[in-house]
Amino acid sequence: MPSPVMPMPMPMPVPRNTQGTDPRPPAVSTAYLRKSYGDKTVLDGIDLRIPAGTVFALLGPNGAGKTTTVQILSTLISADGGHAQVAGHDVAGSPDGVRAAIGVTGQFAALDDLLTAEENLLLMADLLHLGKAEGRARAEELLARFDIADAAKQRAALFSGGTRR
Repeated sequence: MPSPVMPMPMPMPVPRNTQGTDPRPPAVSTAYLRKSYGDKTVLDGIDLRIPAGTVFALLGPNGAGKTTTVQILSTLISADGGHAQVAGHDVAGSPDGVRAAIGVTGQFAALDDLLTAEENLLLMADLLHLGKAEGRARAEELLARFDIADAAKQRAALFSGGTRR
């Protein structure tokens, strides 16, 4: 009797070169990435190669170094050793290039619920030391880009979780 389960089509594999690596340029790459706090080693030689255009999940138990890795890759802290590149920019040598190429959001939104969407963006502009005119222009640009200009005057407390992030 034939199986009632229909086989699902498998996605086509990504073409690989003769070395067995993905031919796409990496969005993120690390080699021997290390970080310690005093005598506590929290990263001990992390190697990653995440091809551009892919989805990647960094999973592991508490204390595995996930947050530390993301903090290094987003230039919030420096590595003690190894090498990391994000979007073609060396994390240690070109942190401004990395920051210009990425966006990072945490598990929780960093918004002030009492402020409006526009006021929150202007606060971020102030924290980035943008001038008043540049900050206003950037806030308007972001409100338009994310199609929330109509919510500019609404308090952040009224937004969904996704909109808040």
